[in-house]
Formats: sequence, C-alpha cells, structure tokens
Amino acid sequence: MSLMDDLRKLVTPDLLTRASALLGESESGTSRALGAVFPTMLAALADKSGDGGTMRQIMDLLGDRALDSNVLRNPASLLAGGLAKSPMTELGGRFLSTLFGGQTSTVASSLADYAGIKSSSASTLLGLAAPLVMSLLGDRVQRDGLGATGLHNLLSAERADISSQVPASLGRLAGLGSAARATVEATTHRAPERRPSALIPAAFAALLLLGGLWAYNRTRAPERIAALPPQPARLANAVVTGVDAGQFTRKLPNAYELAAPATGIEEQIVVFIEDPSKTVDTAAWFDFDRLLFETGSAALKPESKAQLKNVAEIMKAYPNVKAKVGGYTDNTGDARKNLKLSQDRAASVVTELVALGVAPDRLTSEGYGDQHPVADNGTEDGRRQNRRIAMRITEK
Repeated sequence: MSLMDDLRKLVTPDLLTRASALLGESESGTSRALGAVFPTMLAALADKSGDGGTMRQIMDLLGDRALDSNVLRNPASLLAGGLAKSPMTELGGRFLSTLFGGQTSTVASSLADYAGIKSSSASTLLGLAAPLVMSLLGDRVQRDGLGATGLHNLLSAERADISSQVPASLGRLAGLGSAARATVEATTHRAPERRPSALIPAAFAALLLLGGLWAYNRTRAPERIAALPPQPARLANAVVTGVDAGQFTRKLPNAYELAAPATGIEEQIVVFIEDPSKTVDTAAWFDFDRLLFETGSAALKPESKAQLKNVAEIMKAYPNVKAKVGGYTDNTGDARKNLKLSQDRAASVVTELVALGVAPDRLTSEGYGDQHPVADNGTEDGRRQNRRIAMRITEK
C-alpha cells in the first residue's frame, strides 16, 4: 500500500473522537485537518529528500529510541496523557522544525483556515500527526532496510500521489514548487501529430477558445485573489503602511511606539503573544531578519541595534513572556566550530537584550550549529538562509 493509504488507516474513529473532544473541535474539522496535514508533511519531506544534510537529520530522528512503532497499532495511545507533551511529541516537534523551519506556525495557521478549526487546535494536530508520520516512515525504513537514498526513492516514487492530496493553500509551504512540476511532468502526454492541413482549423479553434477564456476570466477576476500566497495574520489595531514591504506600527502596552518592516520578527511575535488562540509550541521559531554579525564572530554590527531595541521593548511590554534564542549556521567548515559560533551568537543576542532592560531570567539561548537547515546548503542563497538567529516564545 502507498504511504498515504497507510496514513489514512491511522485516523481511527477512536483517535478522531478523543482528539476532537480534547480540542473542543468537531470530528469533521479534525478529520479534515489530519487529512491535509499528512500529505503536507510528506510533500515537504519529498521536497527536501535530495538534501543529504536534511536526510541525515531525518534518518537520525527515525532511529531515535523515543519513536515507538506500537503507535501504528493504536494511534489513539498518543493521547493517553491528554494533550500533555511526551517524548514522542517532543520528537515530532524536532521533525516539524526540520521540515518547515520557522514556518511551522504559518503552516498551522493555514491548516486552521483550511479545516475551519482554531489555530491552537491546528498546532496541536500538527504535533500529533508528526509522530504518526515518523512511526510509519521508521517502520518502512526498518522493514525494508532503507537508508537515506532508499527513503528518497520511496518518496520520489509516490510524489505525484502525495502532491495531488495537498490543499492548494498549503502547497507553497510544503515546498510544492518542485513537487508540482514533477506531477505535471508525470501526467503530461505528447499530443498526436497533425498533418499541416489540419493545423489551420485547429489554430483558429484555439484562438477562439483563448478569446472566450479571456472574456470569461475578466468577469471572474476577483476569484484570482484566492491564488495569492496567504498573508500573515495581523492584529486588528495594527497599522501597516507602505506599498511593497510596508511598515508595521503598533503602540505597545508600555507606550513604546513600535515601527518595523511588515512581516518581520517584530510583527510575528507581537501577533503570537496577543493572539490567545496561539499556544506555546516547541516548533514555533521566528527568525530575526535584520541582525548582522562580524564575519566568523559573535560581535553584532551596529545595524542590528534597531531590531534588538524593538524586540527588547516587546519583551518589556509583555512581562509574562519568556523566550529562547537559537543560533544556527550553514554546514561549511568544521562542525564543532560552527556549533560554538552559533552558541556564542545566540548568547550575544541575549546579552544585548538584557543590556536593553529585559530581565535575564526571562531569556535563554542555545546554539544548534548546522542542525535544522531551512534551505539547501548546496547553494549560496541556501547557506545564507541557514545562517540565522531565531526566537521561540516559551511562556506567554
């Protein structure tokens, strides 16, 4: 059976009933969410399966002792402790981070919109589905003796089936740029050859068809908005100005007048903190987008001060909030040196935030080196994206 067939079998009536009751959602909404999240995860993994570094991380996760294949026989056992965290769900959080990086919360929001459930419920279902997907893949790897290449081949063979089941609103987040192309290539057939005498009427008919489609689409232009990438959630009393990147402005509870580029980390964490439906999630990391360090050093450049000041003021405006800062590098050079550099840079950011007035007991830091890449380390642009500092809200 295909991976998707096996995953659908895991959505048992018992699992649906218990999950829906715990979340306060309808069984139809829970079922719709799980039906979307399984192919979305597999599509994201298929899109990254050609990256050797990512696949090494995935294989390590699938071989982790916390992964219990018994869940395949009783999926509802994941909810034995209610919605409390467990070793399996913690492992699932690392899996989601590897697949989606800092976009995990965006995936949850899009999933909530698609299934008609709360964002917090969508986030929980992501955390529930991840161990199920991992257990199935781990079982296949062990049963068939697959390595990273074998898993890549399995995902590639089923890519078209997986991609066809990902909702359009989640396709971009699942990395379906390449997967969608593969599906098109697999389903496109060569048109039969026509003799020259048949080409003229055929071309005339095509022109008439195009003209009709043009006129039809003009009357349906507003529906094209649905095809645009989903926009980030915004606060009802936020003010966004500008045409392209835009500006996010907000008067914080401490009267600080926050002004930052729209969709940057400032807007993301303010929305996350103020939205009661968004719960603390180990996979919900937000990337700093305007931090600069001296090359090979943990010394922050002066250009970083503005964003650090904004983040410090946000922390001070919401005194119950605690956060963790994570440092990441690309995979170029010595792995131990990269890990040390990532640790030093994360600590440097925390030190600066404390100097700006944030209580030190509200912040922690950790360096992850070249773990958890969000892009292909084989390209310069990918390496640039992987060299990053991110923040996770741990209490709100």
